[in-house]
Amino acid sequence: MSDQPAPAMGGGMAAIVTGGVVLLIAGFIALGLLLGLTPLYAGFLLLWYWGSVDMVARKALAPLLIGACGGTATAWLLQYGAVHGGLAGVAPVLGLIVAAIYFQLRGWLPLLINRPYMLYLTVMAAPLLQAGESFAHVMASIALATLYFGGIVTLGQIIAARRAAA
Repeated sequence: MSDQPAPAMGGGMAAIVTGGVVLLIAGFIALGLLLGLTPLYAGFLLLWYWGSVDMVARKALAPLLIGACGGTATAWLLQYGAVHGGLAGVAPVLGLIVAAIYFQLRGWLPLLINRPYMLYLTVMAAPLLQAGESFAHVMASIALATLYFGGIVTLGQIIAARRAAA
């Protein structure tokens, strides 16, 4: 993998891609609002990660989804433990987080304990986000983003492959 930045797009292609991204995002927002999901940032975080880090590789989508949900669930456990048990409720979750760090360093359970897990744990554990957040809606936003963006990108890749083959 090279540390060199990707070459810049030409103006026309950049305009076309920007327009497509705007339409894609508008569709996700409309769908999220239709379904009553307000924490759409969780889905956009997934899109950013998949597009920027994984370069929209289809094989990266499942570990991204599982890691994002695992990290979000761990952040929820942290909040739940703090609210319902104080320090005694937080201590086991902190132990889980330490174990997750060790697992990631060892390369154990990479489908779950991965960079997306750590990203979502970090973001979703932020007190400002946890205050009054519905973690069920966060999970739904992550799942919706996976289906929506993953489905559209996969469909686009299939269409492009068929055109290239013709």
